[in-house]
Amino acid sequence: MSRYAWLILLGMVLVLPWAARRLLVGAAGPTMDTNGERLVVLTPHNQDIRREFSYAFDRWHRAKFGTPVEIDWRTPGGTNDIRRMLEDTYRSYGKEGRLPDEWHVVFGGGDEFFNGLKKRDILQPMALDRQLLASAFPKPSLAGVNLLDGTTDASGRPTPAWVGVCLSSFGIAYNPDVFGALRLREPRTWSDLTHAKLSGLVALADPTHSGSAAVAYMMVIQREIANAEEAFIQSRPGADRMPRAELVKDAEYQRQLAEGWKKGMKILVLIAANARYFSSSSSHVSNDVAHGQAAAGVTIDFYGRVYQDSVGPQRCRFVAPAAATAITPDPVAILRGVSGRKAELARRFVEFLLSPEGQRIWIVRAGQPGGPVARSLRRPPIRPDLYADKTDWTDDVNPFEEAGGFNVRSEWMAQVSDIRPVWTAAWIDSRDALKDAYAAVLEVSNRKTRAALISQLADLPINLDDVARLQARRIEAEKGGNADEWKAANRIRWANEFRKHYLAIRQTALGITRKQQQKRVANPRIETATPSSGEGG
Repeated sequence: MSRYAWLILLGMVLVLPWAARRLLVGAAGPTMDTNGERLVVLTPHNQDIRREFSYAFDRWHRAKFGTPVEIDWRTPGGTNDIRRMLEDTYRSYGKEGRLPDEWHVVFGGGDEFFNGLKKRDILQPMALDRQLLASAFPKPSLAGVNLLDGTTDASGRPTPAWVGVCLSSFGIAYNPDVFGALRLREPRTWSDLTHAKLSGLVALADPTHSGSAAVAYMMVIQREIANAEEAFIQSRPGADRMPRAELVKDAEYQRQLAEGWKKGMKILVLIAANARYFSSSSSHVSNDVAHGQAAAGVTIDFYGRVYQDSVGPQRCRFVAPAAATAITPDPVAILRGVSGRKAELARRFVEFLLSPEGQRIWIVRAGQPGGPVARSLRRPPIRPDLYADKTDWTDDVNPFEEAGGFNVRSEWMAQVSDIRPVWTAAWIDSRDALKDAYAAVLEVSNRKTRAALISQLADLPINLDDVARLQARRIEAEKGGNADEWKAANRIRWANEFRKHYLAIRQTALGITRKQQQKRVANPRIETATPSSGEGG
C-alpha cells in the first residue's frame, strides 16, 4: 500500500467519528460554542438525558437570549455518591468560612435526595418566574407527595429550594423469554422476585449508591406496612375516623405496623438472596435483563421502558406492581454559593426545564418536532397541562390520573437513611453467608421443611424499634461530630449479627440434609417430595 493510501486511511479514521456525530445530531442545531457561557451541572442522569438537554438548552438559550451555553456535566456516581461529595465539600468550605463555586446546579436523583440536601443547607432558594411556577404546578402535590419544595420568602412568594421536572415510578424489568424458559409466570408483584428458581438471576442496585433503588426497596416495606394499617382499621370500629395523632399512639396499631415492616423486610431478604449482583447504578439492571444476563430486576420506569423500546417486549418489559409503587418527582436545584452571572444562568436552566419546550423533551418520540434528537427518554413530564395533547408521545401515560391512594408516606420514608446501612450489612457485606445459607436451604428435599427454613432465613434479628433507636443514635453522633465513625462501626456490628443468623440457618439446613441422606442410604425405598414448579421463595 502506498504512502498516500495510508495517509487517506488515517484521515478517514480522524474524520469519521466527527462526521458520525454530525449525522447523529442532525437537527439538534449548532454544536457547543466554546466562546459561549458554561454551566456546571452535577447529575446521576445517563448519557442520553445529558446529551439531549445539552442540545435543547443551548438551542433554547440561543433563541431566547442570543448566546450559546455549554453544559459541563459532572457524573461522580449515583445520588448517594453525589450527596457524600457535596456534604464533604460544604463541610470543609464551611470551616474556612466560604462557599464552594465549582458546581452550579444539581439535576436528578429523587425528592428524598434533594430534601436531604436542603436539610444540610446545600441548596439555595430559587426566585423563579411566578407565572411559570403557577402553570407548572397548579397543585403542589400528587397523591400526597410534594412536587416542589415549599419554601417561601418573607412576603409569601414561593422560593423553592428544589422543583420537580419529571416524574418517576418504580417497578420490575423482566425478560419474558427467560421467564418462559424457567416456566415461571411473569412477575406482577414484588414477592414474585422471591421465587427459588430465580436464584442468581435477579439484578439489583446497591442502595448506598443508588437513591432510586433505595426508594424502590422502601416501597416493598411501605406496601406491607400499608396492608397492616388497613387490616387494623378494618378490625377496629371507628378507627378510620380517629385523628392521626391519636391513631399513632395506639399500641396495637404500632404492633401491627411493626409486623408489616417485618413482612416487607422478609420479602427484601429473599429478593436479595436471589441477587445476581448489587450494581452501583440502577441503569445496569435493565441492560442486563434485556441481554438475558438476568431474569428480572428492580428499576425505575423509564430505564425499563427505554430498553423495552430498544430490544423488543420479548426481551425486556417493565411492570409497576399494582398499588405498590410510588410516583415521585425528579428535581433540579441551584447549589448554595452560586452567585452573579452563574446564578442567573442556573436559574434560566431551571426555568427552561419547567417550560413547555423543556418538558416535551422527556416524553416526545425522538426525531419528532420538539422532541429529543437521538433517543426517546420516555419519562412523564411534571406539567399537568402537557397531558392534554399527547401527539408524538412515546407512552400513553398520565400519572395525575393513574396515581391511586398508595404512594410514599413521609413518616415511613424518614427511616430510609437509617435502614439503608442495615440493608447493605444484610445483603452485601454478608452476601457470601446469605448465598451459602440459601443454597443449603434449597437442598432440603422436604417441601414443608424447606419453606419453614426459608421463612427463618428471611427473619433477620432486627425490628422496627431497632431502626428507631438507630435514628436517635445517628442524630446524637452527628451532633458529636463523629457520625461517619459511628455509621461504619454500626454497619460492621449488624453485618456480624446477620452473618451469625445466616450461618445458623445454613448449619440447620445441612444437618437436615445429612439426616435425609442417611435415611435414604438406610432405606433406599424412601421417597422425598420434590419442589413443585410453582413453589415460591
